[in-house]
Amino acid sequence: MQDTLTIRLGDDLAEALQREARQTGLSKGEIARQAIADRLRKAGGLPVMSRHFGAMRGPADLSTNKAYRRAWTRRRA
Repeated sequence: MQDTLTIRLGDDLAEALQREARQTGLSKGEIARQAIADRLRKAGGLPVMSRHFGAMRGPADLSTNKAYRRAWTRRRA
């Protein structure tokens, strides 16, 4: 399903959008779609990852204990 969105832009924003469309060769609608998608992607990034925070099992000092890093570099080599 496709939705149509009508928005009112102030003069400054409308001029900037027109200028961007001329410079890039993209339609004003495409620029708006990209901006909305980018905004929603940025806004949704943290909640997606937050469910994984603290989900790993292992030593509590994994990030600070140098012994673990030494063992890891030996295995990769």
